[in-house]
Amino acid sequence: MFFRRKGFLILALIFGGFLSSLGFLLLGDTEYKPQPVFGELDAPFSIIDFKGDTISSCDWNDKIILYNFLSIECPTDFEKCPFRLEWFKIKIYNELVGNSGFDDVIVVTSFLESSEDINYRIKEFRDFNKIDSKKWIMTASKYIPYFDNEFTRGNPWTKKDTLFGFDRQAHLMTLLVDKNQKIRGKYFTYNFGEIRRITKEISLLLKEEQSNTDLKDLPIYGNKDFDSSIDKDTLYHQIPDWSFENQNSQIISSEQLDNKIKLVDFFFTSCPTICPQMTLNMSNIQSILRKNCLTNIELLSFTVDPLKDSSEKLLEYANSYNVDSTNWNMLTGDQSTIYDLGVNGFLVPNQEDALAPGGFLHSEKLILLDQYNRIRGYYDGTDSLNIPIIVQHIQSLL
Repeated sequence: MFFRRKGFLILALIFGGFLSSLGFLLLGDTEYKPQPVFGELDAPFSIIDFKGDTISSCDWNDKIILYNFLSIECPTDFEKCPFRLEWFKIKIYNELVGNSGFDDVIVVTSFLESSEDINYRIKEFRDFNKIDSKKWIMTASKYIPYFDNEFTRGNPWTKKDTLFGFDRQAHLMTLLVDKNQKIRGKYFTYNFGEIRRITKEISLLLKEEQSNTDLKDLPIYGNKDFDSSIDKDTLYHQIPDWSFENQNSQIISSEQLDNKIKLVDFFFTSCPTICPQMTLNMSNIQSILRKNCLTNIELLSFTVDPLKDSSEKLLEYANSYNVDSTNWNMLTGDQSTIYDLGVNGFLVPNQEDALAPGGFLHSEKLILLDQYNRIRGYYDGTDSLNIPIIVQHIQSLL
């Protein structure tokens, strides 16, 4: 009886200390350095869970995720276990299920075995070990791209484990991935101390996320009018309607893009100075949006030299930058209409100028519009340091 009470007391101290730490991390005023970034996903991927459902990594875009590997033989065959199941259940799984502070955290575990009845065996495994929460997803899919990364000591997916006899070093690891698909923690979870470290670093990520959501609302640019006849009496400047031809010779109108966030620039294909860097930065932004599964966003590039920049010329230019035309339109049309849209709509200069490089004066700004066609940000489009800021501001509008 004495030993049972002693064991209960130890567990109570462990859980009580952890809950106190979590409360301090989430509510305290201490400033924390961001968790390091060890790698990120090149492209979305899918797994098939033990129920036979296909799940895309995009489906977890609002989750913090722990990825790891496990054996059906755990915990009875100690030597085949990449981590100690009982430790993981106590320190991780029970907290995810029982602690509301971890509502956005899930575990995705891939099983090492291959057999025709593997999904049935995973179900038996869950039943036997009393794992019934949807927060612990289990799969027979073997390849988890996050592990196929060059870390400080090499690529754990391609390096064999020489200590415990596993096929890959990755099989002994757990990775912590944030909501931006970035690897923020890596752990040798064969070690109990490393499992304990996971809960602390999840809490630090939650604190970081909370500080990011406390960003001030983006401003709304342009003149404001007031109309007392409407509920919200401020009428903000909005981009007027437009319709132009894109690089694929298709007519694209502002009406088609209603309720979407837009990132806009003005350029011309023969521009000798700022345009190439602006287009490259736009291309990098498009790649990040795709990797992060951020949708309902359109990129728009208006040429200020429509007499030369036909749809064919725009297509040639777009191909040279590997532009994905599914959500990036390069647009040409009547020159005076484009100039008027730039000056009076987007509030940036556009004009022919014999003294300007290439013969045209246009803005270097990337312009962010919200779903209501209001201007929410101007950014130097030639500065690649603005890319993460722009992506963050886009996310804040979603």
